[in-house]
Amino acid sequence: MHVYVKRAVLVCSIAWLASACHQNKSAEGPMERAGKNVDHAAKKTGQAVEKAAQKTGAAAERAAEATGTALQKAGKKLKGDDSPPPAEKTK
Repeated sequence: MHVYVKRAVLVCSIAWLASACHQNKSAEGPMERAGKNVDHAAKKTGQAVEKAAQKTGAAAERAAEATGTALQKAGKKLKGDDSPPPAEKTK
């Protein structure tokens, strides 16, 4: 009878351990969550960099237009032409 008790304890222990294991195969571990957070942060950073590049490009275009206008004015002054510069394009 002593053997039957040992076997019963062993079977119960195995059943308890099996039920304590993670049943959800799609559950994420801490490294997976950290990886997803890094991916999310990289995506957000990429979007912010793209937006900043667009704003910088627009500012560079405005600066180039202003520089061109200033150079035209300076050139006319050097020639002695005091007429107003041509109308600027509006966007």
